[in-house]
Amino acid sequence: MAQPPVKRGEFRSKGPELLIDLAEHIADALAEMAPVDQPRAAQIGREIAERMAGVWGGQNIYFPMGMSMRLSQRDRQIYDKFTGANHSELAREYGVSIQWIYKIVKAVHREEIAMRQHDLFPGQEC
Repeated sequence: MAQPPVKRGEFRSKGPELLIDLAEHIADALAEMAPVDQPRAAQIGREIAERMAGVWGGQNIYFPMGMSMRLSQRDRQIYDKFTGANHSELAREYGVSIQWIYKIVKAVHREEIAMRQHDLFPGQEC
């Protein structure tokens, strides 16, 4: 059932802050990335937020920071080339400091461990 377009901010009084924020972020992304006008984007944003509330309503939801999505391709390449003894070489190759290489290797390694441990106890919630 289609809802009439609602101006930005009007939806605020009709739902919890998280759902409102979700709806507005979806609307903004649609307006920026797809050929969707703002009223239609707002309508779609509200619909998605309402569906999420129907599916996950009443649950405590944890959104991971998405570190793996933020790791740049360059950081992944540095990590893949890292041998344990080539910090200086990588720093020169990529134009960064040795300390930055240490930081990248540590961050990517931490993400690798987190991804492997994610499924350690499937079906159990923390």
